Amino acid sequence: MKIRKSVAAIALAGSALFVATACSSEDVDEATSKVSTAVESAASEVSTAAGDAIDEVTGLSDSKAQDILRKAVDPATPADELDSVVDTSDPATKAALIAFAKGSSAAGYTPEVYTVKDVSKDGDNKAVATVAVASPHAPAPVDIKLTYVDADGGWKLSGDAVTQLAGMATDH
Repeated sequence: MKIRKSVAAIALAGSALFVATACSSEDVDEATSKVSTAVESAASEVSTAAGDAIDEVTGLSDSKAQDILRKAVDPATPADELDSVVDTSDPATKAALIAFAKGSSAAGYTPEVYTVKDVSKDGDNKAVATVAVASPHAPAPVDIKLTYVDADGGWKLSGDAVTQLAGMATDH
């Protein structure tokens, strides 16, 4: 519904520009400014509506995936709080994540270096996030893919993602 209203606003703004061309240059400048503002506003509404629709399909928004990941890799996160953001059905997962968070933060890979760029659905209870990792030792971020699972009534970083992160720490 929002997208239709936005398209209508763009069409209305465009027709206002055509009407304004019969007026003085000041009127045209003012109309052009109003059209530009209307188009920017409509584009923003379309973008927001599209983002909301994607979140409804995947069930996991980029910002929620970001919050989960940064809490998971933060060495300051208490061990008992990790259960709310990480699938710890395998007891080794929590210990591996705690070790990774401490070691990677000490090496400059603090939670802020992880930026979720995109989340896509992968089956009924799984999503894959493309994450840019800004290395303190490299000029450009490197993209990795981490899996999330819908477990215990909420989205969590998967045990496989923890294994992947821990494996990256041993590669350096």
